[in-house]
Amino acid sequence: MSQPLQIVLQIVMNTPLWVWPLMVLVVWLGVKGLRTRTLPLWRLGILPVVGLGLSLVGIGQSPRPALALVAWLAALAIALPLGFLLGRRRAVRRLDDGRLEIGGGWFMLVFGLSIFAVRYALGVVFGMAPALRADPAWTALAGGVGGFVAGIGLGWLGGVGGRSSRWVRRIGWGPAILLPVVAAGFGGVIGFSTPGELPRLLAGDSLPGMSTWNWAELPPVQRVAARDGAALAYRVYPARADRAVVLVHGSSSASISMHKSAQALQAAGATVYSISLRGHGGSGTAIGDTSYRDQLDDDLVDFVKAVGLADPKIQKTLIGFSSGGGFVLRTASGANRQAFDAYLAISPYIAQDAATTRSDSGGWASVAVPRVVALSILDGLGLPWFQGLPVVRFATASGPSENRTPVYSFRLAAGLQLSRDWRREIARIDRPTIVAVGANDELFWAGQYEPLLKDLNPRISVEVVPGLGHLDMIAQERACAAVTALWRRLSGESGT
Repeated sequence: MSQPLQIVLQIVMNTPLWVWPLMVLVVWLGVKGLRTRTLPLWRLGILPVVGLGLSLVGIGQSPRPALALVAWLAALAIALPLGFLLGRRRAVRRLDDGRLEIGGGWFMLVFGLSIFAVRYALGVVFGMAPALRADPAWTALAGGVGGFVAGIGLGWLGGVGGRSSRWVRRIGWGPAILLPVVAAGFGGVIGFSTPGELPRLLAGDSLPGMSTWNWAELPPVQRVAARDGAALAYRVYPARADRAVVLVHGSSSASISMHKSAQALQAAGATVYSISLRGHGGSGTAIGDTSYRDQLDDDLVDFVKAVGLADPKIQKTLIGFSSGGGFVLRTASGANRQAFDAYLAISPYIAQDAATTRSDSGGWASVAVPRVVALSILDGLGLPWFQGLPVVRFATASGPSENRTPVYSFRLAAGLQLSRDWRREIARIDRPTIVAVGANDELFWAGQYEPLLKDLNPRISVEVVPGLGHLDMIAQERACAAVTALWRRLSGESGT
């Protein structure tokens, strides 16, 4: 038996039994439609309603239902007038008893077989290549095909029955109104949904002990150029040339906030590069914004090359705090994971729906959720429009400055975080990784990190430091010593 024939046989054998009676029903209804017949009004809508129902089931089963729904609505709006024109060409007469006398034609048979063929073909494709179900292009294609089939059926129903029944005409044309309504709703959400103002939260805005710092010890800001020519700002704390740490600050802050952590790591022998991410601390071209969603990932690669850390002889660790800790996990699970030998996330933000996240991050962040949802849907469609709009505001009393970024755009916020598929991303982290958090963290639930990460990826160690809050983890001497000990463990240094 040839290989193509074997594949066909396997597909047929693995087809659910209920599919075959459905095909028989579809063919029977289609054949009946080849000749002139008299039938009750409700029977006219059987196949269009079946097509509508199956397409809606497909949206519900999609891993990206919002993207599938948008594609479905767009295709529905295109197909409705086409179906209506086909329906208007069919001869139909209403009898005195309310039934319809409708002329024969090929539409019902072709339409019915199309419903079956589309659903069956997509089932076969996704069965043979399950990964395609989560692919945005295939999600949009599946939703669009379902919407097109449903639109042809409903439009045809409106064209045939609309001349004799007002409610059929409404069924046929009503969905066409949905597209401009949805588009207007999208525009309103994107235009008017903004992050709300918050009272200042000391636990996120006031770095303990900063007033006692010896500012003469703070290294000057240096800069290198990213691939787009924009400057990336950083401070260097020199020590051993073969042991390097790239240190990432938390949300709304800059490299200056990581000064005490950098000093402790430097004293332990690490050459520390405390960076200011683009949109912060003088990096990039605009406070609180990037040029595209994944630009922070590209900046990190550019920075490593520019300061000479690409040498494989250098043991490199990426350490980040809070949102910077989330960026550490994003990097450890992403395409740039090979750039570092080890990862340490301090009090990391994981995701809005993670068990570790308090409501509104403990009062630190206000998120324009409707705008985020709308922009995420557009992004899923491959349309990165309006992503420079603000979506997150932090509970700081400071305005925009070189050391403070009170508002994030959509693309900056998205580029700092793990994606919506964060569980799978954490599960694929394969390099030495530790998460550390203060037991009294005010922004996150410290006790939830270990059970969450143990379930997703047992390779990730979790260390809870007793008696410390959120900002304590980068400012208090005991916390900095604990972080240094964890770095030593990751880098294979003595003194652990």
